Amino acid sequence: MALNVEIVTPTQTAFSGQALEVQAPGFLGEFGVLPEHTLFLSVVKAGVVTIITDAGPTRYVVGRGFAEAGPDRISLLTEICEEGSSIDKDAAKTLLEESEGTMANSDPSSGEFAHAERQAEIARARLAV
Repeated sequence: MALNVEIVTPTQTAFSGQALEVQAPGFLGEFGVLPEHTLFLSVVKAGVVTIITDAGPTRYVVGRGFAEAGPDRISLLTEICEEGSSIDKDAAKTLLEESEGTMANSDPSSGEFAHAERQAEIARARLAV
């Protein structure tokens, strides 16, 4: 039995297909979903999602969002999704440096700080893929 997997962003369905297993970055730690998984709802943090199929693993960088799993499916609703093989590591390093600089010079309660923090999370995920 396979899992039906969907990763959906506000602008597109980034992945739709079947998998043997999915690993994702939950708010409280990484979790895995196999066929026959119990019903499950989780907040997803920025990180790497690994989708394992018969052809092998494929990795995606995702932003914050939600995951809903059941015995035969998992759906991830996330702000961004990028295939791991298309990541520009140099651009990710630059984004991380800029974001950390903004956070160091911003009020932690400001919108500017919150935006920089989100950008830093994405940059770290891009570097980890």
